[in-house]
Amino acid sequence: MTVSTTAKSTFSGYRDALSGLMIFLTLLLALLDTFQLADTAEIATVCAWTFVALEFSRLTPKQRLPIYLLLGGGCGFIAWAWHGGAHIQPLAILGEHLKLAMLLAAVNFIRLSTRLEPVDNRPGARSFVTTLAGMHVLSSVANFSSMLLVGEQLKRKGTLSSLSQIILARGFSLAILWSPFLSILPLVLEQVPGTELYAIYPYTLALALLGLIYTLIEARHRYTPEFDHYQGYPMTGRSLMMPACLIAAILLVSGVWPELPTVGVVAVLAVLTPVLLLTLRQGPAEAASHVCGHVLQRLADTRGEVTLFLSAGFLAAGVKACIGADLFSLPFAQTDATVAILVMWSIVGFAFLGIHQFALVATCAGLLADVTTAPTLMAIAYIIATSVSMSGSLFSGVNFILQARFNCSGRTILRNNLAYSVLMLTAASVLIYMLPFMGIY
Repeated sequence: MTVSTTAKSTFSGYRDALSGLMIFLTLLLALLDTFQLADTAEIATVCAWTFVALEFSRLTPKQRLPIYLLLGGGCGFIAWAWHGGAHIQPLAILGEHLKLAMLLAAVNFIRLSTRLEPVDNRPGARSFVTTLAGMHVLSSVANFSSMLLVGEQLKRKGTLSSLSQIILARGFSLAILWSPFLSILPLVLEQVPGTELYAIYPYTLALALLGLIYTLIEARHRYTPEFDHYQGYPMTGRSLMMPACLIAAILLVSGVWPELPTVGVVAVLAVLTPVLLLTLRQGPAEAASHVCGHVLQRLADTRGEVTLFLSAGFLAAGVKACIGADLFSLPFAQTDATVAILVMWSIVGFAFLGIHQFALVATCAGLLADVTTAPTLMAIAYIIATSVSMSGSLFSGVNFILQARFNCSGRTILRNNLAYSVLMLTAASVLIYMLPFMGIY
């Protein structure tokens, strides 16, 4: 190793440590503000954007493009609002999505205690079903790590079969419909006024079940030879215990103390649960060492998601400043089933063209917040749009991983998921249209 290489490695290590500390401080300070224990939102915002500045050069060109567009658009709208007489508060605008940055940093800690343990199982239908179910449950808390962990076990000759691609893509994307650890559900609860977890859960869970059942039927009849001999990677109950406990804890806390902010509860549990499991398994000293190492070496890996969400919030805040200054008005004075369906299909359409679905949802939710009169319908629309875009769009994080890490063909990904995407959007449209007839808005 040359002196230059050693110096670069040392610098990279220092930057990881500093970035990790910045986003960890963001997490702690934002939690204090979320639970109204201290007024720390402004200093947390400064820490969050310091993290972005430290890590921006390490983003890939594909990650930077939507961020440039979001920041550029935000600057344009803020300048327009300021010229129109709006009172601009820079830290308030920069901190529009601070709580989401907090959540992303917190969820990253779940990796500390994520382990896979397979069970012996014969090839065939049972292997496919148990692998899909395990991937789905694991994804609910492990985020994109689940795709890498499970995908490495399913990979054959450097790539994945069609059934394995379907398991990874849909197992992950369907978990988005109900998991509070996958960003969009907390975003919706935070940005859509009047939305409650238990109000949307029956419908998103029903759609997730529909997606899983359709996936099983499609695999059975469309890929019959491979399905009958499929060698998957079923996981033990112990591997899935932490996801199950985390989800149960969220539902329990939300049911017993509904006044607590869901995004804050999710963040606290996402940090405390893996730390507690590590402590029980390895003792306090070893657990503390792992946590410190994670903060200083791995927490900076959240750079892509944190930067994207903060940039989307910056754009949304800029547009809202223009609306507040009466520079223009939204095309809708209120929301209903038709608006929800239109927004849902539009998000998916733009996501298929290459615009990041998280940025689309974050921007739309922020812009329509003040005119949302049907919160449950809008929440379902945002969540379904994100889920379908994650599995179907070639530009989603899910399909980037399939293409870059597992050498999967873009054409095959589209062919595998087109019918599924249309089915889920159609089912969601029917559901959204029917709910007002039951008095649900």
